Amino acid sequence: MEKNASRIKFEISTATIVKLILAIFAVWFLYAIRDIVVLFFIVLVIVAAFGPIVDWLSKVMPRVLAVILFSLVFLGVLGGIGYIIVPPIVHQLQLLAINLPTILSKLGPFYQSIQNSIGNYQESLFNISSQLGRLGPGIYSTTVGFVSGIVAFLTILVLVFYMLLEQESLKKFLHQTLPFDHKERIFEILRKIGYKMGGWLRSQAILMVIIGVLDGIVLLALGLPYALVLAVWGGLVEVIPYIGPWLGLIPALLVALTISPLKGLLILIAYIVIQQIESTFLAPKIMGKAVGLSPVIIILALLIGAKLMGILGVLIAVPVAAAIAVLIQEWPEIKKMRS
Repeated sequence: MEKNASRIKFEISTATIVKLILAIFAVWFLYAIRDIVVLFFIVLVIVAAFGPIVDWLSKVMPRVLAVILFSLVFLGVLGGIGYIIVPPIVHQLQLLAINLPTILSKLGPFYQSIQNSIGNYQESLFNISSQLGRLGPGIYSTTVGFVSGIVAFLTILVLVFYMLLEQESLKKFLHQTLPFDHKERIFEILRKIGYKMGGWLRSQAILMVIIGVLDGIVLLALGLPYALVLAVWGGLVEVIPYIGPWLGLIPALLVALTISPLKGLLILIAYIVIQQIESTFLAPKIMGKAVGLSPVIIILALLIGAKLMGILGVLIAVPVAAAIAVLIQEWPEIKKMRS
């Protein structure tokens, strides 16, 4: 029995080819300017986080004064961190790097298992301290992502300033340019994305500061060396759900154990108490439903961000994940708008 071979004929229109070429060019173009895209995304997250504060201030004063007041306070805080907190952190990091072999040698068998890695740890601490040392007197010339130096920092400041100032004008511009039939739905999606990104940044910053301060009080009260460095570390790792508090505990516990078992026990108890306060009271009250992401998703986002873009990837990982989560949630409505 003979089977008639059938031919499948593909017809590709000129319009399809043009669209494909434009799509490829768009992807290439976005990759070529990825540093600018990331910088602008950071600006959007900052605006989403602090826009409500400026909106509140603008109820009692003209918006331009509200933006100027907020900017002065923001820069003042950054300047205070740069000139007051960074130098002692640098000094303690350098001391920690120098004394690292002595500290670890007091841990007995544990020391032997990581002896070969001490050189790498020391080099990392010296690198961090040298970078922070340049940050102290020259905080306004630090690097931000791919675009380094004062230009990137000033660009972010200027863009944040003007976007906060012209927020209503930007909304009116979008109202005029978006498709009439779907503009309200698009604005609602953008509002949800902004709420989640801004809410996460505000809430996480508050939590990190509170945990860092609580850790610092405990470390200073117990007379541990390198208290400021250990407290800052505890605040920074607070960004990682569940795992963060334990990552903050480990170096403090190791340093305490080199002094005495009692110090180690007291540090362990204090950090567990702080962790319980954070998980049962602080996090629910401060974070609330600001992000609405599973801790597993947050950890994966942080790991992916760190792998792709290092520290900058960590900074933008959760806001990006939050934006993607909103888009996935709203996808049925987005499909309706396309049809």
